[in-house]
Amino acid sequence: MIPSEIRLFYDRYKKGLYNTALRITGNSMDAEEVAQDTIIKYIRFNTEKLSPQQTGVWLHRACVNGAIDRVRRGKALKAMLEQYAEDVNGTDEDPWNDILACEDTQSLMARIKRKIQELPEGYRIVLSLLLFEGYDYAECAAILKVGESSVRSQYLRGKRKLAELVSK
Repeated sequence: MIPSEIRLFYDRYKKGLYNTALRITGNSMDAEEVAQDTIIKYIRFNTEKLSPQQTGVWLHRACVNGAIDRVRRGKALKAMLEQYAEDVNGTDEDPWNDILACEDTQSLMARIKRKIQELPEGYRIVLSLLLFEGYDYAECAAILKVGESSVRSQYLRGKRKLAELVSK
């Protein structure tokens, strides 16, 4: 790629990669670095063999992996997830029912996006992978290198905590 092509490529993908990384890392500077690192890795990769659709998939996957690696380097994510792997004492009450019933969708989504950044790191990562990135429990467990029960526990606890934060 020549410099002008690199700039166009960067401009095309930077926002999506940044948003993906931000949901996982919870930190703007880390997200920006992960997005840039992902693009640099792609440019170094043999790009001739990938179609435009494959390029998007490759970038997204590399970005998710890069963001998770960045989080792992900063904290002992695995230890924290396993710490919360105990059985969940669930209730039949779903706090989201009250929240969804009394607010318009746009303001609710804006508030959820703000509040998700206040969640503990483990909750934020699991919720991001499951809800925003579309992974299932098994894929999420493989990415995070923990058991599926840990992922399910973090998801349920994170969902409950997010509902609590949003309802305040």
